Order: sequence, then structure tokens, then C-alpha cells
Amino acid sequence: MNATATKWIRLALFNLLLVALAGLLLRLKILLPIPWIHHKHLLHAHSHFAFAGWISLFLMGAIIGLLPEQKAKTYNKVLGVYTFTAYGMFVSFPFQGYGPISIFFSTASVLAGWCFAYKVWKEEALAKPGRLVIRLIRWSVLFLVFSSLGTFYLAWLMGNHINKAELYFGAVYFYLHFQYNGWFLFGVLALLVSRLSVEAQDGLVKRLIGLAWVSIPAYFLSALWMRLPVWMLTAAWIAALLQPVLVVVIMRSIYPVVKNTIQHKGLQQIWFLSLVAFCIKILLQSLSVVPGLSSYAFAYRPVVIGYLHLVLLGFVSLFLLGWMMEKNLLPLRGGQLSNWCILFIAGILLTELTLMAQGITAMFYWAIPHTNEMLLFAAICLFLGIAGMNWESRRLAISGLPISAGLQHAR
Repeated sequence: MNATATKWIRLALFNLLLVALAGLLLRLKILLPIPWIHHKHLLHAHSHFAFAGWISLFLMGAIIGLLPEQKAKTYNKVLGVYTFTAYGMFVSFPFQGYGPISIFFSTASVLAGWCFAYKVWKEEALAKPGRLVIRLIRWSVLFLVFSSLGTFYLAWLMGNHINKAELYFGAVYFYLHFQYNGWFLFGVLALLVSRLSVEAQDGLVKRLIGLAWVSIPAYFLSALWMRLPVWMLTAAWIAALLQPVLVVVIMRSIYPVVKNTIQHKGLQQIWFLSLVAFCIKILLQSLSVVPGLSSYAFAYRPVVIGYLHLVLLGFVSLFLLGWMMEKNLLPLRGGQLSNWCILFIAGILLTELTLMAQGITAMFYWAIPHTNEMLLFAAICLFLGIAGMNWESRRLAISGLPISAGLQHAR
């Protein structure tokens, strides 16, 4: 990990704290009359900044972390612009929602992401960790660019005053799908595979590239509530059947190798939880082809929110925090997870359990008492946990310990 990548990854971790703060305010707004907070506008800021300021900036930083320092420095300008647009969205959305300023920053963010994708696509030095790594990175940035078609189509609908719910939500889910199941997923896989030997990578090429191709028709799994033609429904069923098979085959190959290369129990634990969240995501995605389940999933807001947070927090965020631990940007206390990290994980679990319970009981028209209070408590846990991890990361950076000593810090 080079110094340039370390700088951007630490900034992304701080941005996660801002994401958690916005989430906490959203939960407070539900329970308390806070007139200066517009819930929907702040929600837009929360989601846009989570994608751009936290996950995407981290993945971009981690990808250039695979390069020599001199090459990584050439990415400072594009990442600086991308970060500026992320802060622009975070500041403008709470005050105007989708308005001229926020739309400007959103568009600029997409264009900055395209510049990063173009630069990375040509970066042959990324093949040094293995040819499979650069192929996965190219798939990930291709999905990053592809996902933006949903946002531009959405802008076209709004600009032409076309108020068709199916088209609107179809564009939103297009963007979300190719972010979650494309850019995020294959960015994470590229980082994971970069830890493997070239020989181990060679046996995974066809399976991982197959998963990339299947991710394209898997979009129709997010559109089953629409009136889809037969060929789209068929593609959805094929993706629903192939995805779990490919994931099982890939994990059987990767899991033993990765597990044997992890020396610290805390890192094993956080990555195992990330893997569990990923497997649950794949299972839920495949089960959505069942008509009754798909109608249920899209009809209840807590289920949708729970699924999105399962991927963003449970799968992606836990993996990225583990990546920081492995690169000695977050301390492991005697090889174990810190109390701050455990608190953050507890917040994720409480959020997921509460939202899923809300979704299940809603089918029977039951109301669980004090769910909003529980979700507020979970948001407090998330905020305090990530605040503590930021403090630990900063203290580790100030200590100036060499990388080899980082894991032993704060014992």
C-alpha cells in the first residue's frame, strides 16, 4: 500500500463518519420535530455521499494502492475532483434536494468517475498482482460507467416531465444494481484476488468472468415488479439459477486459500461476517424470482432498506474495514477486533434484524413497538463505532509506527 492510497482511504473512512452522522439525524427526525431538517433531502445527501464519498473513494484509493507510489500520485487530481463533487452533493442536497447545484455536483461526480475509469483501464501496471486482478478492475470500472446510464435516463425523464413510476424506479434500480452488483462487487473481488498467488488466480478466471457476465441479466431481478417481456423474465431466471452456483464454486476455491493467509483472528472474523452478508444477498436476490416473494420484497420499504444496508454495510463496508486492518490503517488489538469495531458491527446487526422484523410483521399487519427507537439506538452504535475507528486510525498514523508494527499497536 503506497502513501497516496493511504491518504485517500483515510479520508474515505472519515467520510463514513459523515454518512453515519447523516443517518443518525435521519433517525432522530422520525422521532423528534426538527424543522430545519428536510427528511427526503437529507436522505438524498446520505445515500449519494455513502456511494461517492465512502465506498467509491475507498475502492479508487485501494485500486491505486496496487500501483507504485509514483504512478499512484498521478491519480491525485482526478480523486481530488471526485472528492470535491462528493462534498458538493453532501452539502447541497440537504438544502434543495434535486436542484441546480446538487444536479451539477452529481453530474460532475459521474464525469470524474468516468475519468478515473478511463485512466485505470489503460493502467497496465495493475497487471503486476496478476492478470485476473486487472481484468476484475476493468470489469468493475466498466460497471461504474454503465451504472451512470440509469442516472442520465432518470435526468431525461425528469427533464421531459415524464411521470411514469415504472420508468422512474427502473432507472433507479438500474443504477443501484450496477453499483452494488458491479462496481462494488468486482472492486472488492479485485482486492481480494490481489492477495492470491498467480497460480491460484489462474484457476478462477473463467468462474469470475462468468459471474461478471451473469451480473448483467441479473438486473432484471430488480425489475420483476414491472411487466417484463418473456425474454427478460427468462434472463432473470437464468441469472437467479447461475449466480448462486457460481458463487458457491468460487467460494470453495477462494475461501480456504484466503483463510490460510490471514494471520489474525479479528481479520478472519470481520471478513467472515462480510462473506455471510454477501451469501445472504445472493440468496435473497435469487429467491426474488418467486412471484410471491418478489411482490413482498418490493412492497415493503423496510425490506428494501434492509437489503440495501445489508450490501452496503454488511458486505462491502465490513470488507473494506478489514482491508484497512490488513494494511495496518486500523489497529487490531492483539489480533482481535477493537471495541469500536465490535460496536459498529452490533449497530449493523441491530439495524438488519429490526428492519427484517418490520418487513415480516407488516405482512400480518402487526406493529412491533418501539422499532424507531431501536433503529435510532442502532444508528448511535454505528456513529460511535465509526467515530472510534477514525480516532484509532488517526492515532495509529500519528504514532509513526512502521507497517510491520501496526497490528501490535495499542495492545
